[in-house]
Amino acid sequence: MSKQKIGVMICTAQRPRMVSECVRSILAQKVGEDQNVEICVVENDSQQLSREIIENLNVDGGFPVLYYQEPVRGIPRARNKTLEVAVARGYDWIALIDDDEVADPHWLGELLRVAQVHSADVVSGPVRRRYEAPPPKWWKHLNPAAETEGAALSEAPTNNTLLSRRLIAEDGFNLRFHDALTFGFEDIDFFQRAHDLGARIVWAPMAGVEEEIPASRMEPERLIQRVMTSSAAHSYATKLRRGTGKAFMKFGGKAIRRIIGGSLICLFTGALRIAGAGAFESAYYKGRVRLARGLGNLRGLFHVLPSYYDTVDGN
Repeated sequence: MSKQKIGVMICTAQRPRMVSECVRSILAQKVGEDQNVEICVVENDSQQLSREIIENLNVDGGFPVLYYQEPVRGIPRARNKTLEVAVARGYDWIALIDDDEVADPHWLGELLRVAQVHSADVVSGPVRRRYEAPPPKWWKHLNPAAETEGAALSEAPTNNTLLSRRLIAEDGFNLRFHDALTFGFEDIDFFQRAHDLGARIVWAPMAGVEEEIPASRMEPERLIQRVMTSSAAHSYATKLRRGTGKAFMKFGGKAIRRIIGGSLICLFTGALRIAGAGAFESAYYKGRVRLARGLGNLRGLFHVLPSYYDTVDGN
């Protein structure tokens, strides 16, 4: 029986320390003898800042570590480079993990097991977050997508996901990440389209990774910027897929309500906050979040793109 070919794909930019820790966690994975694993790192930068570090991680008897470069900045460009590499190298399965994460020792094996047991095209797992500085009280924590192994999902991110070659092969769905989504949501959009085409996406609760969250990402203004960017990407992706009219119908009224409601909350609680009423701190920032969502939705509809990902957190 021929071995399964598996590619673990990592996109990185200006994070040599983080990506090297990520690769080391993949090198420590336990997989079956019938599985042939390679690690591919795509550096999304005009400079090859991480090349030497990555190539030095090759060890005798371990998984090969391959370095590639996508010099034109943009998340979709880097992700599409990983898919180009995956097709060229003939991988049966492609595992995706972010450069600021480290994988549990049985992460890859668990993703592959769940894919086989549940006849899945895509398997997604949980991300535990390790904060350098605690998040503010008003920040809403993300919950896992599901709890039960094999639970059906309609979408997935790229921070901890396995996908079959069927999604990207010419004789399959031939999917790629949308080049226009340079400010986020390109991963959700990709897997939503896969789901619409009939891909089976399931949950693997034991296939965990841990994400390092730098203190800079927990600063209030950075969090507000992230909210705006996410909301803009969501409405813009809808515009690309469903057309301008349907996107405005879905997000236009919602954006106005969020802007009005958020503005009123900010005005009321902001005045009290300035007056020294610390109890209104969380309410004020929740208003800022609501306002940012509305402004983000409008920016996406009118293609006025935010720049959250122009700043790299971590190293």
